Amino acid sequence: MAASTRPTERPQRPVESLDPATGEVWKRFETVTAQGVFEAVDRAKNAQRDWAGQPVGARVRIVRRFHESLYRRRHEIARALTRENGKPVAESIGSEIAIALDFANYYARTTPRFLRAPWYNAGALSMKRKRVRVSHEPFGVIGVISPWNYPFMLSAGVVIPALVTGNAVLLKPSEFTPETGELLASLFAEAGVPTGVFTVLQGDGSTGAALCDSGIDKIFFTGSVNTGRRVAVKCAERLIPCALELGGSDAAIVLADANVHHAASGIAWGRFSNAGQTCVAPKRLYVEAPAYDAFLAALGDAVRSLKVGAGGTQETDIGPMIRADAVTALESQRDDAIARGATIVATATKPDSNGSFFAPTVLANVPADARVLLEETFGPLLPVVRVKDADEAIMLANDSKFGLSASIWSSDTARAARLAQRIEAGSVVINDAVVIAGMADVPHGGVKQSGIGRTHGKAGLEECVRTKATVIDRFTSWRQAWWFGYSPAHDAGIDAYVRVAHSHSVLEKIRALPTFVKFIFKPRRPV
Repeated sequence: MAASTRPTERPQRPVESLDPATGEVWKRFETVTAQGVFEAVDRAKNAQRDWAGQPVGARVRIVRRFHESLYRRRHEIARALTRENGKPVAESIGSEIAIALDFANYYARTTPRFLRAPWYNAGALSMKRKRVRVSHEPFGVIGVISPWNYPFMLSAGVVIPALVTGNAVLLKPSEFTPETGELLASLFAEAGVPTGVFTVLQGDGSTGAALCDSGIDKIFFTGSVNTGRRVAVKCAERLIPCALELGGSDAAIVLADANVHHAASGIAWGRFSNAGQTCVAPKRLYVEAPAYDAFLAALGDAVRSLKVGAGGTQETDIGPMIRADAVTALESQRDDAIARGATIVATATKPDSNGSFFAPTVLANVPADARVLLEETFGPLLPVVRVKDADEAIMLANDSKFGLSASIWSSDTARAARLAQRIEAGSVVINDAVVIAGMADVPHGGVKQSGIGRTHGKAGLEECVRTKATVIDRFTSWRQAWWFGYSPAHDAGIDAYVRVAHSHSVLEKIRALPTFVKFIFKPRRPV
């Protein structure tokens, strides 16, 4: 591995945890310097050797203890998530903690079987003397640069499989949600993860850049396309792998035979939960003409009933956005669409508050060149487009630089499943939305500019390990027929093997068999 370059230090500002409902700064954390990042990687490398040397069962027991601690402390952590991220407590528990518990259960159950490496007989005729084992080994030290929108769930979904497969992990949480990273670290400490095996690095983009420049062995990054591209370039320079989840502009397609009230309810939840700040939320909505008016009316009713407010209030459906500049960016996309001819058909009422609130809003008559259809819209704003049929809907859904997920709403699930095969996305959900990102056993990731690699499921485990093949020849003194000692007879023997192994004619196989057997068993001069 190429040596990393120690960076020049510069003054670092503290990281602040801010309540987006009030604008109050309630915690501050010292930023880890670039030198501190490099030292943490060195410590992790030393600790990882012993960690990887433990039996997988020992690591699984720690994951199970993590599960127990998280379950016991779930309400405490949910309150902290709500204060730091703004989402309602119901979402902190349901969309973050419950899913992290699922991850812990899934990987504790699945990893021992995944890491098992039995010997098996090689398949090719020429290799029948060989026994093969394919094993999985940890990369070493994995860096996780995590986002703020689902700071607990998305971090846990990578950290747990990375740890249980024998890696050490350095987590750089978003500077918007630093306390969540500390809570995750406290849970793993309670579970008994050894010192140095899991470390949280507080900081901003410069901290993440230092992590990429360090002696790390792999990076998992979730965030914007532009930053993800820079991470990929850094990793390419060092020839280390990376997995990138870079967001999306997910299409939802409502077919004419859909139950419009069911679809409206599901899409309203998928788009506006977490204040619309969900990578796999339906962000562009295409509705077949026969269902358009009824669906739009049902969606409008659903949106107008939403209660917007501080996430700590029990009756709140929609909390604040993460920061005021996120609201400004969404207002700009909304105003651009209206300036191009779009109309607001429904909106909820936002509170009179200093918090970062944006009222959930539905737009109709949205032209194709509106930014809200071309860019990722990260907030509670939903454009609805009328289409003549499913073919047009799929064409428009695929007309995007993104390809993270999508959804189809229909009473004919078999037809919807066939249509799903035509959508350019990492996943498609039928008659629901968003849930794909929280299913522990289902791979999650995108195509096009939505990223590379996968998390969750068996694919998530595969992203955390290197694959190693070991091949044994069981005959320690019997020379291979194809070794040196070439001659016309050798050439004939090779050709006979090809005929026996690959001819489609049974008669030709039989004719070649004597020469093949002679080639395999006849003693030959050593070379």
